[in-house]
Amino acid sequence: MESLKPEKVSETLTVYQKPGVFSYGTDAVMLARYVLKNVSGLNSKEMCDLCTGTGIVPLLLCDANVGIDCTGLEINGEACEIAAKSAKDSGYADRFKVIQGDVKLCKQHFDSEQFDFLTCNPPYMTANCGKMCDFDYKTIARHEVLCNIDDIFKAAFYLLRTGGDIFIVYRTDRLESLFAAAYNNRFSIKNMTLACSGELPGTSKLAVCRAKKDAAEGLKLEIARTDELCGK
Repeated sequence: MESLKPEKVSETLTVYQKPGVFSYGTDAVMLARYVLKNVSGLNSKEMCDLCTGTGIVPLLLCDANVGIDCTGLEINGEACEIAAKSAKDSGYADRFKVIQGDVKLCKQHFDSEQFDFLTCNPPYMTANCGKMCDFDYKTIARHEVLCNIDDIFKAAFYLLRTGGDIFIVYRTDRLESLFAAAYNNRFSIKNMTLACSGELPGTSKLAVCRAKKDAAEGLKLEIARTDELCGK
C-alpha cells in the first residue's frame, strides 16, 4: 500500500489515508460522535458499519474505549486493507474486523439479527448526478452506482435485532428518499439533527439520524452546529 498518509487522531489512534482517494471527512466524524451521544450502555454491544471505507467510524468508536465490538463491511479491497492497517497499528485489531463484501449481499457474510446497532455514511448522490469517473472508488463512495439508500435499509432490517438502531448521515436535499426507504423497510426515524456550518439558525446540508427497526412513529428533530456535532 503505497502513498499512505498516517494521521494521528489521538494518543492511541492512527488513521491511514490515501489523499484524494481514500480519506474521510467531517460527516464521518459527526456520525461517530452522534452514536457516542445517543447509544446507552455501549459496553459489550455489537455493531457493524456499512460502506465503512477506511473504517473511520468504527475506529473512533474503538478509540472512545466504550467496549464495543466493531465490524466494517466494505466492497473495495484496498480500502479494507487500509482500515485493517489502521486498526492493527492502533491496537484495535481485536475489536474491529473488516470484511470485504457487498451490502446487497450481506446475507453471505452475516447471520440474521446479528447486531445491536449499525452505522452508515452512504453514497449521497444519485447515479446520474454530478461528475463521475467510471467506477473508480470516489464515484462508488459518492454516487449510488453500487448501492442506494433503500439497499442500506434492506440490509439493516436483516442485520439488526428487533428494536435495533441504524445511525446514518445524509444530505438534507435527499431526506425524502431517506424517509421513504426507512418506511418501506419497517423503520421509523426517531431522532434527527440538522447540521449547520455557521451560526444558528442557518442552512443545513447534512443531517444525522437514528432509525429504529419495527418501531412506532415519533420523530425528535434538532438543529446544531457542525463543529459541536464533531466534538470540537
